[in-house]
Amino acid sequence: MSSTMKEKIKGALAGFIFRIIALLTFGQISPILSACAIIEQDGKVLLIDRSDGMGYTIPGGVVRYKETVEQCVLREVREETGFTVTINGLVGVYSGLKRDPRFRAASIAYKGTIIAGTAQDSGEGKTCWREPGEVFGRMAFDCEDMLKDYFSGRQCLS
Repeated sequence: MSSTMKEKIKGALAGFIFRIIALLTFGQISPILSACAIIEQDGKVLLIDRSDGMGYTIPGGVVRYKETVEQCVLREVREETGFTVTINGLVGVYSGLKRDPRFRAASIAYKGTIIAGTAQDSGEGKTCWREPGEVFGRMAFDCEDMLKDYFSGRQCLS
């Protein structure tokens, strides 16, 4: 089975499980918290070309039980891209009701800078550098909104 198919199945299964939990708790399940880092270098942004075919995303992921949001974003960027980064600002908080089709999620987007490492791909997808105009219209979730806020200097708190 291809990695693309595995990632599609994994995403669909996660969405299904969260829908079942929401039904069992009469809609009282709390949103999942995630974090990501926008990293710009030479006019290009570090992105993941998702292996499930959903498009491009900003490196990041779900916060684990015993980690801070900041620890999460540092771990996720390293796992997904091979880069060690430092956080140097906040882009915004994104909590739209339909921001992730798989489950209810809120995400904190940070600004980051690479301090070590080399690019590597992961199960999530291929690590790549793209100019924003190349990927607008081809991004998953609300990552395009995050990038637009980053480049406009607007801090989102929705």
